Amino acid sequence: MRRRLPLLILVVVVAAGAYLWSNRAAAESSGLMASGTIEATDVTLSPEVGGRVLDVLFKEGDAVQGGQVVIHMDDSLVKAQLVQSQQAVAAAQAAVKAAQANYDLLKAGAQVDQVTAAEQAVNNMQANVANAQAQLVQLQNGAKAGDIATAEAAVAQAAAQQKVMQDTYDKITTCVTITNPKDGSKRTICPGLGTPEEQARAALNAANEALAAAQSRLTQLKRGATKAELDAAKAKVDMATAQQAQTQAQLDQIKSGARPEQLAAAQAQIEVAQAQAGSAAAAIDVLKVQIDKLTLNSPLSGVVLKRAIEPGEVVMPGASLLTIGDLAHLYIVVYVSESRYGEIKLGQAAQVKVDSFPGQTFTGTVTQIADQAEFTPRNVQTAEGRATTVFAVHVDVTNPDSKLKPGMPADVVFSQ
Repeated sequence: MRRRLPLLILVVVVAAGAYLWSNRAAAESSGLMASGTIEATDVTLSPEVGGRVLDVLFKEGDAVQGGQVVIHMDDSLVKAQLVQSQQAVAAAQAAVKAAQANYDLLKAGAQVDQVTAAEQAVNNMQANVANAQAQLVQLQNGAKAGDIATAEAAVAQAAAQQKVMQDTYDKITTCVTITNPKDGSKRTICPGLGTPEEQARAALNAANEALAAAQSRLTQLKRGATKAELDAAKAKVDMATAQQAQTQAQLDQIKSGARPEQLAAAQAQIEVAQAQAGSAAAAIDVLKVQIDKLTLNSPLSGVVLKRAIEPGEVVMPGASLLTIGDLAHLYIVVYVSESRYGEIKLGQAAQVKVDSFPGQTFTGTVTQIADQAEFTPRNVQTAEGRATTVFAVHVDVTNPDSKLKPGMPADVVFSQ
């Protein structure tokens, strides 16, 4: 028996080799075969501007539609800047009207009602100076106890409203499964409140923003005015003072009569005011773009493959937050030897098989063939060396039932 055992092993090895060789020959006769790994087109979502993340609407494995909002970032600061810019636009437009009125007055000559209007403008500018000085003094002295109490009450009210919106959203999106004790059947009940989920989410987001704004206002009052705010208030006083002097000079000009050089100066003043108004309007457009960039939308329809962010975290521009993959359109890159490169052409059909679904075949199509061979030095000239060169072939694979996943090893058989 010991002498026969090596002989039996040799017979088994030869039989197995013959079987594998016959299968390989059959595969080659039916079509060119190559192996590779299934891959998906994926996009990593990153913010263009930094900030604090308020809400991440999807988790790993969730399906996302192209253009759908996936992340909300804190835009309270930019919105506050937008309000300031809108006020600056209003002030610039008022300056344009004042400059035009001044030019018209100079050109028409002084009338009784014009002198009265100019005197009223001087009084208004004096009131503006007084208001600006009062605001500066208020910032220098700090917030009063009553102001802080009012801000604290606003925070409490916003927090209560946010809780109501959160409870409403939770009730709408929470479902309960009930089992019938008689027959064991189950049914799912989603009580809801008669409000669509999207409306409830929008109301909750608005409540979150209102609470953040109220907390920001309270924090600002408690910490006192910053150097930048004091500088801005001082600049406002200086501007109001300059406008008062300018208005007084205009009144003096009206009373004394206009000269040609005065008309030219008034025309130039109109052009400067118009330029300032245009610059202020452009600043609003920039802020609106920044606000839009704080809401991140999915660039494609697919599935969230990776989530690297949670609400409350602060992110830098370009940080990787979400990775979304298009699992409906997968592809495989296989490598075909130079000796069989001529059997492949664009648009050629192929059959794809994976170990996870034995006996099932998926459809593929050749969409790209490399123009240059790989893994071969330039100085190889022998026939044996040329046989080792390969060409990359890109095969798109249909995945209607989402059975195929990125990373699966696959075999590709090209149709003849």
